[in-house]
Amino acid sequence: MFPDDLKPSQPYHHGDVKNALINAAMKLIDTNELEAMSLRRLAKEVGVTPSAVYNHFTDKDALMMAIKIRLYEDINRYFDSHYPESDDPEQTLLDMCYAYFHFSREFPSQFHFIFSSTLPLEWSTPEFVKVSCYCLVKARKAVYGIFEKYQVPCKEEDVVGTTLLVWSQLHGIVMLRNSGSIPAAVTYQEWPSVCGLQENEEVEKLLREHVQMTVDAILSKQRNDSHH
Repeated sequence: MFPDDLKPSQPYHHGDVKNALINAAMKLIDTNELEAMSLRRLAKEVGVTPSAVYNHFTDKDALMMAIKIRLYEDINRYFDSHYPESDDPEQTLLDMCYAYFHFSREFPSQFHFIFSSTLPLEWSTPEFVKVSCYCLVKARKAVYGIFEKYQVPCKEEDVVGTTLLVWSQLHGIVMLRNSGSIPAAVTYQEWPSVCGLQENEEVEKLLREHVQMTVDAILSKQRNDSHH
């Protein structure tokens, strides 16, 4: 979104153009006008010639990469500021689940954009890898911490597999809830209304159960391994 002193179609100094283009793109995302995004449209918003855009972005994919980096930086700051890392790995993992859900509710357009488009792996840069995997690396650390907390022997594939399972299930819960699919299914089937996840507290309760199931699965692995 634009700072107060930057208005669309206002000329920018050369050094400001790149950030101004990203800001203009973020504004389109905020207003759900992603389909209308083009380098020409952004050039008009910023007040530069279309050819000037190519001094900063070779094509739309390069712009998308810059936008995603900005969004991941925002997400990472949100996670760190709202839910600082705890000494207890279970609490850290739960807080990350909370942050994931609440960010999706407070910034739905940005959340949707992050997962609505993918870029070729060859486009990845060290900067993009660092910011896009920041929270996932923290989640992996928390999962490993749970294995350590309960002294459960594990391989790297156990830790990574559990982390990806937590993320996949969390993302499914958040997406299905936010899209209205879960509330609709519960209403259609006349199931207990509390299962419809209409209130944030109901979602948080489900997320607590989600993390507890993860811990139980880790402990179950320990019991199963001890029998072999």
